[in-house]
Amino acid sequence: MSEKQRFHHGDLKNAALREGLKIIETRGYQQVEIKTIAQACGVSSPSIYRHFKSKKDLMNALLVKTSELFYDYLDYQDDQAKSPKEELIAMGIRFIRFSWEQQHYFEFLFNSGFAYKVNYDHEQLSVEMNNHNSFSLFEKTVKRYLLAMQVKDNMEMHVINLWSYISGLAKVSDLIESGNKEQQLEGYVRNMMAIYTSGINKA
Repeated sequence: MSEKQRFHHGDLKNAALREGLKIIETRGYQQVEIKTIAQACGVSSPSIYRHFKSKKDLMNALLVKTSELFYDYLDYQDDQAKSPKEELIAMGIRFIRFSWEQQHYFEFLFNSGFAYKVNYDHEQLSVEMNNHNSFSLFEKTVKRYLLAMQVKDNMEMHVINLWSYISGLAKVSDLIESGNKEQQLEGYVRNMMAIYTSGINKA
């Protein structure tokens, strides 16, 4: 069976992205190679290049897919109604949990540098990324919390402060060795929110 017969239009591109995500999830973004993806898809490397101009294009497309996975993870909603504060705490905990449950994805999103290149080099991919922009989702959740606290000034500063704390804690969470790691990290998030809320109330 020829490559054209094996893949309809667009199928090879999607298959390549699926194989790339598998590599990132299990081995890390550094191990992604077009040759390896082509072999996994059962096609030649030039066939992959028909859909991606370069490895950089492939990595940027993979970043969008990884961002969508992270967005969906953060956006999980259970059936229990939560206050804006509890909603933000729950999102912070999911953020941190993702960093150790999906370490390679997290590294790709936050430590590879590709996120910045997508914004500057690929307008179309930027639009797609904005549709699943985890920072924007976090920002909306923080602002709901701030409005519930009747805080309307310096919202952007509060968003950056809380994002910095949560993302920083996520980056070092793998260093914590504990039998009840998730409960410990949840305690950190809750304590931080209690301190932050107290500071807002006093301002």
